[in-house]
Amino acid sequence: MKKQMVLLISILMAALLLIGCKTATPKAIEATPVTSPDVVIAEAHFVPEQNLYLSFLAQGRVAEIMVTKGDQITKGQVLAILSDSEPAVANLTAAKLELASAEQALNTLLRTSDLATAQAQLNLAEAQNSYNRAEWNRKEIDKPQVTDQNRIDAINASITIAQDKVEKAQKEYDKYSETEDSDPIKAGALNNLAQAKIDLRNAQNNLIYNYLDPSDLDVLISDSKVEVAKAQLAEAQKEYDRLKDGPDPEKLTVVQARVDNATAQVAAAQYAVDNYEIKAPFTGIVADINIAVSEQITPNSWAIAVINPSSWYVDTNDLTEYDIVNINIGDSVAVTVDALPELELTGTVEDISLAPKTSAGDILYTVHILVNDPDPRIKWGMTAEVTFPLSK
Repeated sequence: MKKQMVLLISILMAALLLIGCKTATPKAIEATPVTSPDVVIAEAHFVPEQNLYLSFLAQGRVAEIMVTKGDQITKGQVLAILSDSEPAVANLTAAKLELASAEQALNTLLRTSDLATAQAQLNLAEAQNSYNRAEWNRKEIDKPQVTDQNRIDAINASITIAQDKVEKAQKEYDKYSETEDSDPIKAGALNNLAQAKIDLRNAQNNLIYNYLDPSDLDVLISDSKVEVAKAQLAEAQKEYDRLKDGPDPEKLTVVQARVDNATAQVAAAQYAVDNYEIKAPFTGIVADINIAVSEQITPNSWAIAVINPSSWYVDTNDLTEYDIVNINIGDSVAVTVDALPELELTGTVEDISLAPKTSAGDILYTVHILVNDPDPRIKWGMTAEVTFPLSK
């Protein structure tokens, strides 16, 4: 029993010894800028002038990748395409056809506007003439059919002429008084005489009619003709006023709306087709490729990373509010590269963020620095150390 107790005590002491010797896990320490009375030294990372991770906006299978890592690219160049874009291309073709048709309708309307205006002007002139005639011929209940002396004179002249024709026809017919009625010459003379008498009677009746007062029906018909002519004149004036300054406004509105709608449809269809392609957003270099031919991809993952390394910058985002007040845009700074310790560079502060971020209770600001004469060995993301001289 005594031996068991001794063994238990030994085990407990050993356990306590191990617990006492166990080392606590150290907490991660964030990099903080080093500040002296004259400078602030902060960690930074190299970034190219432009950098983007590009994705397809459509879902599908990768049909072709036209570039490899490190290739030079130009803005607008197609870098990769997806398969199964035929429906989108067909929709784009149909939209372009509708746009061409709409633009043709608009051009036709604009081209023929002068002709339409001229026709409207002619219609207006004819309507005015018709209205004037209707007003001239308007019958009033207390006036004779004709009050124009010129017309009366013309009717009397026609009676005189008709009487002369009757007399001549009678004399011609009398020559054949002894001739058989079956004689065709005598029959012709009789026909001429009968027609001359009819013409005389019509001329005489016309004179009588024009001296009579019109009936109520005549007046009603005459007034109605005036009102019809007046309405037609008003409509012709309205139509001319619509067209005198250019194309028919109503037709122009409809046709222009059709063009605008077709233009929007083409833009939407083009956007759908573009979703099956990745194009270079700027001139630069392919930094990385994250896809393979025949791979099924979604818009959630990036496909190609591109950069424009024509200029290099370093960004530091751990300057506190106490440091940033002594740093100004245009300040010159010293830049060293962790991977290239022998390299000493200079830079110029180009931008200081206006919006802060909070980290571990500190208010921090980002500073964007243009590197002067960057070394070709510099890579995207390399760590640098920036020394800021403090303003006095």
